[in-house]
Amino acid sequence: MILFVCTGNTCRSPMAEAFLKDYFIKASSEIEVISAGINVKKDFGATDKAIKAMENFNIDMSNHTTRLLDHNVVENAELIIAMTRPHELSISKIQQQARNRTFLAGEIVRLGSLVSRLEVLPSFKLWVEELHSARAGHMTSGRAGDEVLDPFDKPLEEYEKVAMRLNGICEVLCNLLTSEANKNP
Repeated sequence: MILFVCTGNTCRSPMAEAFLKDYFIKASSEIEVISAGINVKKDFGATDKAIKAMENFNIDMSNHTTRLLDHNVVENAELIIAMTRPHELSISKIQQQARNRTFLAGEIVRLGSLVSRLEVLPSFKLWVEELHSARAGHMTSGRAGDEVLDPFDKPLEEYEKVAMRLNGICEVLCNLLTSEANKNP
């Protein structure tokens, strides 16, 4: 399972979840994708501007419901993609061992080009381990440029910029992860 994490689970992480799910459907992948937030108001939906920005990609997020990041969600995630460095820190406070499988959104694209495609490895877990190894042993947070900043309470254009960036990240991630081994029959 792939987990996207942001603050309120109303903008960035549900947008990323929706993009990657859409790419995985087109690629016939069975990898599960979810999203959660570190500071969630229960039973909220995506923001109107996030929904509107996603309509430009013909993706409907109107049924999204927020999810709080907790120990069980972190424990079950094989790959965790955080939007910012403070989100990475929040994840490691929930479970220190999750750091090896937690990456910033932009870091996935940067490091993903340094590792094998999933199709040449025996498992998704090994791909994530190889991705972690590409950090060259550095356990510090990713680069500031790897972060996807929050558009909350900003104009629609900011949501659209975030959507464009997340779309690109998710497209690359899908290309790295889809293979004959994880496609539907």
